[in-house]
Amino acid sequence: MTEKIRVRIAPSPTGKLHIGNARTGLFNYLFARHYGGTFILRIDDTDTERSTPEAEKAIFDGLKWLGITWDEGPDIGGNYGPYKQTERFDTYKDALNRLLEDGHAYYCFCSPEEIEQKRTTAEKAHEIYRYDNTCRTIPLDEARKRIAAGERAVIRLRVPEGTEANFHDLIRGDIEVDSETFDDFVIAKPGGAPLYNFATVIDDHLMDITHILRGQDHLTNTSKQILIYRALGWDVPKFGHFSLILDTNRKKLSKRAGAVYIGDFQEQGYLPQTVANFIALIGWSPGENKEKMTMEEMVEAFSMDHVQKADAVFDPEKLKWLNGVYIREMPLENLVEAVKPHLRNAGFEVDNVDQEWLKKVVFLEQERMRLFSEASELFDFFFKEIPYDKSLLSSKKHSDDELARALEQTREQLEGISNWDKEELENLCRSLASQMGWQGGDLFMPLRIAVTGKKATPPLFETMEVLGKELSLKRIDKAIQSLKK
Repeated sequence: MTEKIRVRIAPSPTGKLHIGNARTGLFNYLFARHYGGTFILRIDDTDTERSTPEAEKAIFDGLKWLGITWDEGPDIGGNYGPYKQTERFDTYKDALNRLLEDGHAYYCFCSPEEIEQKRTTAEKAHEIYRYDNTCRTIPLDEARKRIAAGERAVIRLRVPEGTEANFHDLIRGDIEVDSETFDDFVIAKPGGAPLYNFATVIDDHLMDITHILRGQDHLTNTSKQILIYRALGWDVPKFGHFSLILDTNRKKLSKRAGAVYIGDFQEQGYLPQTVANFIALIGWSPGENKEKMTMEEMVEAFSMDHVQKADAVFDPEKLKWLNGVYIREMPLENLVEAVKPHLRNAGFEVDNVDQEWLKKVVFLEQERMRLFSEASELFDFFFKEIPYDKSLLSSKKHSDDELARALEQTREQLEGISNWDKEELENLCRSLASQMGWQGGDLFMPLRIAVTGKKATPPLFETMEVLGKELSLKRIDKAIQSLKK
């Protein structure tokens, strides 16, 4: 692609960074980087009542955490600023005045109550409500006198009869819009505060945005924005609309499905490269059934041709699986540092213990770990006393007395081991099981539960080696006592 590429995202700082907004940001970033274009971050903070500095910071932090960087934005500036809409009101005012003076917009004095009454009447008649142009013929001078006298008025775009706003979508192909749905829609509130569709058009044009790539939920906005571009006599940029993100029940993704905000993924112990990788694959395929990709690989492979039209499903289990893949590839030293905060939060002492021992603990669980937040549950038996559930120790094949005697015999033999390593431990226990006429697992499972309190753990003998002789024997004693009660 030889044409100039300038793309943007314009999130509203009214809450946490949603996975949908993050995906839009990522796709725009990949598109820009693939073609050597420019990626812009703009903050749509015109909703002053709900916009907060905290939410704005969450947007910056979330995008940076994912590895998404921008070339222009509120924090770094650029030649097309300011990059916050609340700092651009004079620009919007000038554009509104231009439309009013050219006759492409007009003041509407219909009250909200009047509009709602007309809407209700249309609904009762099973008709689509369209503004009836009550104020369309009011001369501009008269309208301004009424406003100066204290009347309130919105500003509406004057949409010519029979107007169409069809367009070619880079993802969905040709989009036909029913012109019967158009009315003279509002572009500014009383006092001149611009509404979303108007402010976005002004900003996108003045920032020289060439491609507007965003979610499918903006399809209805696109036709209105095209009409505003035309009224101002400006070239219309290219549009592309990404599919919706659904949960595994193919319902709109919501908090009920689990984590849906980037901050949530951070807190739960996902790696940023995992989340970026996973988000990219929600609605885009690089081909060749490739699932694990670095940011550089995604930039290299990204193409709008491979962005899917169909709704995409967010599968949290697949995300956990992918995070586990990344965790297993982490250098051990990095993994230890990554899990430490989660262990501290669980109340486990990790700073004053032998760090080489801690490395061994983390290494044992590296294969099973999918989230850093799982560390406290996976590692708990290394750091605290374990409760014994007699029913967990019990077996269908052997009585509690038989299990107690087996553990006593095992404990006696383990006591005499001088070289407490996994090979020696395994050889001894396998020999004991054979001498008792038991299958290996018949002895190993109660032994595993005795030293860990769990049925599912890392390999038994590696675990016993790391736990050490003294603690392992102490726990076996406790398990024997539990079986004899």
